[in-house]
Amino acid sequence: MTTRKRRRGPPIHSSIKERLGYDANEPDDDIYEDWKTRTTRLCKPCWELKYCPYGPLVEQLPTLPPLRSALEEQQAYFKHCLETDTVGTIEPLSDEMRATYQEWLADEDLLLRQGLTELRQRRALEEANRAESDEEKITTWLGRELPPVHIYRAAYDIDDGELDEEDFEPEIWQEIVACAESQRERLKQALATGQNDGRSPLEPVRRAWFQRQVDEFVAENYPDTIPERFTEAECNVFGHICPVFFTAEAMTETQEERRIGRRHLNFTTMMRIVRRDDYRCQHCQKQLRDTEVEFDHIIPVSKGGSSEEHNLRLTCFDCNRDKSDEFSP
Repeated sequence: MTTRKRRRGPPIHSSIKERLGYDANEPDDDIYEDWKTRTTRLCKPCWELKYCPYGPLVEQLPTLPPLRSALEEQQAYFKHCLETDTVGTIEPLSDEMRATYQEWLADEDLLLRQGLTELRQRRALEEANRAESDEEKITTWLGRELPPVHIYRAAYDIDDGELDEEDFEPEIWQEIVACAESQRERLKQALATGQNDGRSPLEPVRRAWFQRQVDEFVAENYPDTIPERFTEAECNVFGHICPVFFTAEAMTETQEERRIGRRHLNFTTMMRIVRRDDYRCQHCQKQLRDTEVEFDHIIPVSKGGSSEEHNLRLTCFDCNRDKSDEFSP
């Protein structure tokens, strides 16, 4: 009697395999085994460091394919835009958005920044529309390939100061002011009607891109679902698969080397955590006796979390077991 090999996870769509650099015909179990190895070779990822050391270079890393259901919904929207010659929709204004719009109307500098953004978008579309072919229009609008790494440049300092009229040519400033005023009127109209009208005419460049998306769409090329073990590897900010899963070397800090349990916590550190958390389980708020105290990793060790003080919190026995290796901040 032969024993059937247990599947390591749900079926993996071919598009997921190809995005992650595997052959589409490679067995699922082999991919799960290799991916498990990759994701245990990690350095401190962005959710612990609080920033990505790779910065904008993560744009060169793969992203997981979109779900079929989401793309089918997007296709319906594209077709509607092509049929009506408009882009955007009319949506009811929620209470949350109503409060946001009221805040925006009270912030003159924010309205000017929104006007500047609108002007830049308008100029980009105008430039793209001047191209001769549809392909050139789309390329001009969406951009070309990233430049080589050694000449890659990205803005580092973010200027949060107020917009200054002196920083712009007079005619440009007048256009920014006009766009800001137009935005002000749109916000007032939305607050008055209870509807957010985001419609605008469909420009040639977006018409060309929407049409290409509709013509080239094949539903079977996209997955219905994506196994969680792959989505867990996505960057929380950029959405790309974290670079360390492709570039980690033997010298890189590994998960096994970071398995520091409670027995390695010194008494002083444990007491600081206990006092900081007021002898209470940080999940159910139960008051704990000394014999009931357990230390829980906020970011689990299995997902790369360290045993440093900032990543530890007090829990009771039941809550710590219920949490397992899930990340629930």
